[in-house]
Amino acid sequence: MLEGGEPTIRNHRPLARRERAYTLIEVMCAAAMAAILFVALFSGISQGFNMVQMERENMRATQIAMNRVEGLRLESWSLGQLITNGAQSTTFVPATFTDTFYPVGLGGFNSNAVIYAGTVTITPGPFTNIPVPSYNNSMALVTVSLTWTDAVSNARNIIHTRTFKTYAAQYGMQNYVFSSTNN
Repeated sequence: MLEGGEPTIRNHRPLARRERAYTLIEVMCAAAMAAILFVALFSGISQGFNMVQMERENMRATQIAMNRVEGLRLESWSLGQLITNGAQSTTFVPATFTDTFYPVGLGGFNSNAVIYAGTVTITPGPFTNIPVPSYNNSMALVTVSLTWTDAVSNARNIIHTRTFKTYAAQYGMQNYVFSSTNN
């Protein structure tokens, strides 16, 4: 015994902080937290790649639709030539079409292709919402609709659609294409 009357054990002293070990519970909690963080990080990265792929598909849909609208510039534009007997009769812009996109992120092969199915509809005037009625008979409403199934979630078969509408005017388009009447 010591002078203070406290019993002691030989060579016993309190452990310093650096000499203490982690308990099993502390180790398990740290491992669980690391696992949760890893899953969250992996999920975030995976979602990021999926969003990039979906935006690529959306951008390609926009390019396809704009390509079809720009194709109207190549037409010899008069309502009698664009629409004959109520049916669309264009040379460069067919009424229905398919186009493909080969995503590089998915290998860029035919098996991974995104197939866009589209329609182009040309509706002649007159329109009730056009402010200048005298110009109304020289206009047409052009609607391009696209439908595709995304490549990222092919197993879920998510169908996407995109529709573009614009007015085209007979005298508003550039007449730069040579035709048989311009020779």
